[in-house]
Amino acid sequence: MKKAVCVFVSALLCFCLASCKSQDNGLSSSSIVSENVKVKNEEINLLYFSGDSFNPYTAKTKYNREISRLIYDRLIKCDNDFNPVYCLAKSAELDGNRCIVSLNSANFTDGSPVTAADVIYSYNIAKKSDTPFAASLYEVVSAVEVSGAVEFTLDRTDPYFLNLLDFPIIKKNSDGIKNSDGVEQPPIGSGRYYVLDGALLRNESYFGKKGAVSKINLINAPDEISAFHYVEVGAADIYYADESVENIARMSGKRADVNTNSFVYIGINSAYEPLSNSFLRYALSAAINRTEICHNAYFDNAVPATGYFNPKIRETAAVQSLKNISDTQITVENLDKIGYNRLVNGYYVNNSGNRLRLSLLVNSDNSSRVLAARLISEECRAAGIEITVSERPYNEYLSLLSSGGFQLYLGEIKVPANHDMSSLVLPGGSAAYGVTAKSGEDNLPASKTVCEEMIGRYRQGQCGIADLAGAFLTEMPQIPVCYRNGILFYTSRIKNTAEPTVSDIFFGFENYKF
Repeated sequence: MKKAVCVFVSALLCFCLASCKSQDNGLSSSSIVSENVKVKNEEINLLYFSGDSFNPYTAKTKYNREISRLIYDRLIKCDNDFNPVYCLAKSAELDGNRCIVSLNSANFTDGSPVTAADVIYSYNIAKKSDTPFAASLYEVVSAVEVSGAVEFTLDRTDPYFLNLLDFPIIKKNSDGIKNSDGVEQPPIGSGRYYVLDGALLRNESYFGKKGAVSKINLINAPDEISAFHYVEVGAADIYYADESVENIARMSGKRADVNTNSFVYIGINSAYEPLSNSFLRYALSAAINRTEICHNAYFDNAVPATGYFNPKIRETAAVQSLKNISDTQITVENLDKIGYNRLVNGYYVNNSGNRLRLSLLVNSDNSSRVLAARLISEECRAAGIEITVSERPYNEYLSLLSSGGFQLYLGEIKVPANHDMSSLVLPGGSAAYGVTAKSGEDNLPASKTVCEEMIGRYRQGQCGIADLAGAFLTEMPQIPVCYRNGILFYTSRIKNTAEPTVSDIFFGFENYKF
């Protein structure tokens, strides 16, 4: 084992020394003059796995999926505040449940034009794939060509549907092609770079702005151990991390935060009688110090949740009013409304002398969430509410959620780019553990929850996302905690600030200066 490690380290040092000598730490520059415009040609190094594909719909590894964003364009991307930015789409018109997208004049790297047929082909591949792209297209009923444009028909009205049009566009029937050795080749794309001889080369006929990087050298990282070594010794020039903090390799240089829409919250089993009362949920929410949780559990790689929707969404900012720090006064006022109005031995009790005793379930395999759960317990205890943390391995944690064997749990979901919270807040939703339907009264049919009523109106175009934000906080089927961030590390040789987004970690790559 020691011998193997020595061989690996020696090879790694040789690679780095050779890289420094020939490429100046992986970044070489030369200048050419074309039509009196000075253009720089830079080279950088990125990690990939040689045993995986660059096909965006079949790639299995994190690094290859990231690199595919340079090879394949999207109709629309999102910026770091979740606003749509047109790419291959020239325009997009939403009209009820229809969206018509016209295309920019762009070519694939083989010189053929990007057409509506290619977009529809890519949509069908995405819809059938085992990727997040399939899940994000759940609203789409059909995609057809209309006078050279693409018409998407949805099963509902969605004012943020454009945010979901970030699936990769490949040339029709170009996937699955193999070379003479039987090795599958990447599909043909129209992106900023293309694959040639184990590297990425700048697409000189790209329809958009071309950046200073003319070549991207690829470093094979077959496993996480080798990837972490390459990152930590500076062999890779860009590294993105969006998982929990214990899985982040440390890279010298600069960093940029990425808003990931990963929502951390306290789930509530409303079948448990005390928690069915919204005043108790308000009391628990006010007891939480969200700033401390972001700092101490997520090491500042998260932002406090002011409501259900990401704080970066400007349309909901004015109506989301949760405080970042604890407010014991609000906790006390809401406990009083449900009869817990006497403080005995540091805990509030009711007229019968009974105190609230709650259990918070958390996945013990996620260290950040365990830290967050312990902080929540301490903060609630300081506010007079007893919460015991139950740390369980993931399979047991999931089993308890599915069976309803919990009172509170700490969870996390990735909210879709169109900000659809229905899977979390609606009874029967895929992540709505503990959310129960509301019973009717006075011989009326079963009534809807506030969230159900508002989402139904929203899908019919009768209200906006700000109305949803207010309704969710009124009912509070879960307690918002924070939104996690991803981190893009990049070499100090890149002089300007990187602009990564969750839609494209290479967003603004063409603007990099060295």
